[in-house]
Amino acid sequence: MNYLIASDIYGLTPALMRLLEVISANITIVDPYSGNYQPIENEQNSYDNFMQKCGHDEYTAKVQKCFESLTVPTICIAFSAGASAAWRAQLLTGNTHLKKLIGFYPSQIRHNLNLSAKVPCEFIFPASESHFNVDEVIKALSTKADVKCYKTNFLHGFMNEYSTNFNAQGLVEYSNYIKQGSR
Repeated sequence: MNYLIASDIYGLTPALMRLLEVISANITIVDPYSGNYQPIENEQNSYDNFMQKCGHDEYTAKVQKCFESLTVPTICIAFSAGASAAWRAQLLTGNTHLKKLIGFYPSQIRHNLNLSAKVPCEFIFPASESHFNVDEVIKALSTKADVKCYKTNFLHGFMNEYSTNFNAQGLVEYSNYIKQGSR
């Protein structure tokens, strides 16, 4: 299987590259900065950088462009802003090579609950979010065909070593989940 990885606001990082080694398959990466590494700062500065250099709408367009260019069956694995962008982009693409979306902690998805799934989607939510009620978003998404939602005991960013919420146990557990669930 081929994979398209949509990064979070940090874009390409050594930590993301290590995570991709776990998948060890044919991987394409889309990130907000077109492959240019960004300075790793605190999360607020990194978010401000993301909004200034890309933003949610432009990132959605980048992910959609990648979806449109798929030529073989592909699973999208996406994180945070990338997962929210992929949720929007999967509805806009007509490319049948996109087979599945696995999205981790897609907090901006709360602004797009009116959308539907065109491909099977699995979302892994954190235990809580400071800006919204995770259970309400899960409830809204769970009513949609082809959407499955899971709530972890971990916090937003648990898969990213640069996040203040990084959790090594969560990284191992959900790296295994990716390997098993993406078959």
